[in-house]
Amino acid sequence: MEHFIFDLKYYIIPSFSIATLSLAIILILNRVYYQYNLPSRHLIIRKSEKFLTEITLSKPDKNTLKYKIAQFKSEIPINRSWCKEMLIEDMIRMKSNLKGKTAKNILIIYKQLDLNHYSASLIRDFRKYKKREGIYHFQALGYRPGISLIRKYLYHPDKIIRSNANIAYLALSKGDWQAINKLPVKVSIITTIKVMDVLHSEKIPIPPQIDLWIESENPTILKLAVMTMVFYNYTNKASKIIKLLHHENKSLKIDVITAIQDLYLEEAEEELIKIFPTESVEIQIEILDALSVIGSEKTIIYLKNEIEKQEIKDIKLKMVFCLNNLDSISLDVLGSYDPDTQKMINHTRKLQL
Repeated sequence: MEHFIFDLKYYIIPSFSIATLSLAIILILNRVYYQYNLPSRHLIIRKSEKFLTEITLSKPDKNTLKYKIAQFKSEIPINRSWCKEMLIEDMIRMKSNLKGKTAKNILIIYKQLDLNHYSASLIRDFRKYKKREGIYHFQALGYRPGISLIRKYLYHPDKIIRSNANIAYLALSKGDWQAINKLPVKVSIITTIKVMDVLHSEKIPIPPQIDLWIESENPTILKLAVMTMVFYNYTNKASKIIKLLHHENKSLKIDVITAIQDLYLEEAEEELIKIFPTESVEIQIEILDALSVIGSEKTIIYLKNEIEKQEIKDIKLKMVFCLNNLDSISLDVLGSYDPDTQKMINHTRKLQL
């Protein structure tokens, strides 16, 4: 014990104090250095914005463009990482607001400044966040030669890197879905949002494998299948979509109900009514939203029998909303002998005005 106290007093505490002091000094020096260089950085940022705006709007010929890029390159600390990252961020921001030839000029500048090699170095970096950053650069700037490098990460063991690589590959290849079955399950919401964004922004044709996706056992692929079918208004596999109402994945089930509504799959009405009593409140509300669009006399009869005895206020209100859409006269009859229902009728119609 005495030996430990001796080590603590003369070695551990002094070493810890020195390490803490050294770290504090380093942080202070870094802050001082950053503040010292801040005016210079702001100058470079303004110069970059002016240069990119001038190039994209003036549409110079090839030789002039090459000369201006070389001149700009000599005026900035292009060898510094912070400068490269700042330039790439500016290019991504500008490209998102441009189309046609002006957008292509951004890509030319990106390559002429060798920033594509910087992005590639990030993808090859051992740090995961750097890999994701580099992949994003290629996707956002539409750097199609980057496909060959991104392809190596389509089956990466890290789920997020694999997802990002797949989305970037999809965008850059304009619809090559070859690795879609390797998309990770646990990031399904983020993945599907990204895929749908790519479909919209890149105007990619409907994937030929979509009929196979709906047969998958992977919930991510099933979500993609359902959302993609809605996006393309594809109803050839309506029966398969309806069958997914019995899937155990809650998020997928909600997507399926939404798809039934958006695709106007009237043949799903009976199945929706059948599963309604056994579902959670959240799912029941989704079902009633769908039935308010595709419902027929079957739904009307079901609601007329259920509204008055429904004890959950949120469900009852949604039932009133649904029946009001399908048969407002029958709803008025219910309201005439049930004050609670009448209040909900008044509330629903007031909101619709």
